[in-house]
Amino acid sequence: MKRRIQVKRALIFVLPTLVLSACLRASTTESTSQPSSTNGTGGGASYAAAVAKLTDVCPLLPANYVQKLVPGASAPQKERYPLRCTVRNDKSALEITFDTGPDEPIKGADFIAGLAKAAYLERLDPVSRGDAYLTVILGKDDTGINRNLHVEVAGHDGKDHKDDAIVVARDILAHLK
Repeated sequence: MKRRIQVKRALIFVLPTLVLSACLRASTTESTSQPSSTNGTGGGASYAAAVAKLTDVCPLLPANYVQKLVPGASAPQKERYPLRCTVRNDKSALEITFDTGPDEPIKGADFIAGLAKAAYLERLDPVSRGDAYLTVILGKDDTGINRNLHVEVAGHDGKDHKDDAIVVARDILAHLK
């Protein structure tokens, strides 16, 4: 009986210590997977300010990647609200969209470092995992509105298009500077 009481007393001290240790470790791990500053890398606010002035985003599509990812593509189809440009052929599509969505992490998406304030990659097909949807958080423009860039590469060809989506986003960001 005395031994059981001693074990319970020991647990009173050990369990809270373990829980506290786990909480501290979880918060440290979480902070390393997300950007540490509100500005991120690459001057997100300047990207957002440039996007706020756009009326047509089709000129931002990198022609070399359009030809590579969507050979024989139709003429670019543009939309004004939201700002969007799509090129497609019978099998593949490449689409870029700028919107005023939230600046929060996307649950279940992979964090991609080095793109504006933050970037998150989602797989459109959880089985083949080839088609990619990249959201780049650009930051707030001069009026305080958050701006995002979305790049969708739907090759429907079984190839992994993660790197293609990232390269297209980098090219677009370079043109927004």
